[in-house]
Amino acid sequence: MNYEAENAASSAAYIPGAKKKRSFWKNPKFKFGATATALTISFVALVIIINVIFSALATSYLWYIDMTKEKMYTISESTLMLLDPYRNNENVNIRIIFCQDPDKLEQSLETKLVHNMALQYEQEFDFVKVEYIDIVKHPSLADPYRTTSETNVKTTDVIIENGSDFRKFALEAFYTFSSNTGEVFALNAEYKITSAILQLVGDRPIAYFTIGHGESVEGSKIYEMFQDAGFDVRKIDLSKEDMDSSAKVVVINNPRTDFMGFKDSVNEIAKIDALLDNYGNLMVFLDATVRELPELEEFLAEWGVAFERKLVRDKANSLSVDGTEIVAEYTREGLGSSLTKTLWQLETPPKAIVNYARPIKLLYDRKDSRDTSVVLQTSSEKTAVALELDAPMEAEGEPGVYNLLTISRETRMINNVPIYNYVMVAGTKSFTDDKYIGNPAYGNGDIIYAAMKAFGKETVPINIDFKVFDETALNLTTQEANTWSVLVTAFLPCCVLVAGCVVYFRRRHL
Repeated sequence: MNYEAENAASSAAYIPGAKKKRSFWKNPKFKFGATATALTISFVALVIIINVIFSALATSYLWYIDMTKEKMYTISESTLMLLDPYRNNENVNIRIIFCQDPDKLEQSLETKLVHNMALQYEQEFDFVKVEYIDIVKHPSLADPYRTTSETNVKTTDVIIENGSDFRKFALEAFYTFSSNTGEVFALNAEYKITSAILQLVGDRPIAYFTIGHGESVEGSKIYEMFQDAGFDVRKIDLSKEDMDSSAKVVVINNPRTDFMGFKDSVNEIAKIDALLDNYGNLMVFLDATVRELPELEEFLAEWGVAFERKLVRDKANSLSVDGTEIVAEYTREGLGSSLTKTLWQLETPPKAIVNYARPIKLLYDRKDSRDTSVVLQTSSEKTAVALELDAPMEAEGEPGVYNLLTISRETRMINNVPIYNYVMVAGTKSFTDDKYIGNPAYGNGDIIYAAMKAFGKETVPINIDFKVFDETALNLTTQEANTWSVLVTAFLPCCVLVAGCVVYFRRRHL
């Protein structure tokens, strides 16, 4: 064996001081890079997983902070106060039923906002549950909610139910529309849901609307207002029917002909009087163009109210050129101020509009157990005039202050406790027109709701406002804005800093 040749080859293969070549997979640079890449991928994946989980939980449990000025996504304190008494009540089981699956509700902003509000009620109140039926796949599920054979139930409808009683609402009912443009400008879902629940769970006082004299009844805004406020609203022809003695209100809205009195075969006025004697209340809205209603007017005179045969104009305080669409002045004295106090105490009070109205005289301030008061009047600057109905627009009259909306009250003592009932009179048919009631810039609706409350319906949700879309900007103080800015801008850099520190210390120990 040639040992010399083998040793020579071995000696040639070994070179003192030479470095042994490492494998690529064992290269420190590769290991450091792989670790950093894996850590980055893991961090990104962790962030995505946390975001998915948090989003799912936030959707289920409504975790968010409502920073909109109008609190678009929050139930108000007024609703909490009104519905708190029904907590833990076994007889109250409210179901808010949507007619399509929740994923479809989330695809449209209009249905999403209403759905979100309903979920707020479910989370807040133990007696409210949100449920879903698919009336496209299962049309028969809509059958219990068809009030007639011709009633349609749409996928966008919302049903609020308590036991066998229910209310069905079109999607449009949860929004308020501009009377000028016809476009949606506010979310009204909270008011609608709360008022529906009150209707279903509370004792519903009866409100009668007279018919048979050319009145504006079903479809009128004031009719809908009483329904929304939780009254059991009924139409009645007093020439043929008697009123339930427990009724709280009778409304005479824009009659064109007179009521029958003691000279007639049926005395309609006597029936109204009997209701007031039983602590009922009366609202009268009379068009200025109606000339004479002797029986009705004689009855109102007993309550200290009389109409003048004229038309009020105030060109200095009007929304119209002819001065008939009057911006009224709130009274700040007497009984009438109780209906307007919450409005005129505001820094910028909303306008109360009285359109095409005849002036009202108060025949006395106080007589026996009855007293009278102004609610709305023309400007105290005496810029208004009262003219004949057919007087030309350029005609001039004697300037003065004229009453536009009045209220009379009767006080009776029962067991040393004062019991009141009221008669409210407006010399216009248009005080509750959509143009004024449907716009939060006007105070007409607030006055009517305040009257409803005084008339014996304490649970009228008068303090639930529209959620106006034009005013949904963030409403933050400077301090709050700075705090959120720091949190938002510092969160990601902190995450990156922590990840960098981990990578750095890991590399030092490799």
